[in-house]
Amino acid sequence: MANIWVADDDLFYRKLISEELQDNGHDVMTLHNGMNLSLVLEEGHPDLLILDVFMAQKNGIELLEDLNRKIEDREELYVPVIVITGDDSKETELAVRKAKADCFMLKPFSKKKILEVVNHLLKGGECAKRRR
Repeated sequence: MANIWVADDDLFYRKLISEELQDNGHDVMTLHNGMNLSLVLEEGHPDLLILDVFMAQKNGIELLEDLNRKIEDREELYVPVIVITGDDSKETELAVRKAKADCFMLKPFSKKKILEVVNHLLKGGECAKRRR
């Protein structure tokens, strides 16, 4: 199936997401902070990224902006991105949308819901206006 990277500083959500995706045939790499993901992105890219907004060292919005620049500057392959957060403020949602996330999901969410969204994006579906 797909190679999916999950960056979230919350162990509960890293486990919830990775176990559900792995149980459904996906390969999953988990990272506990944004800086680790930033370093790994220099060496390759996944089929899909799931980013938490608030993480140590580098947050999900900064990572998404970096990824967008990398795609534009180097004409690299597009990677769908789901941004997750427990912050339901309009400011956070607007920042995520401005950073051009494909999907924005509020915590808490079910294992079933994250799997549905992942599979939908992997099939070329859209949750929001595409960043391309």
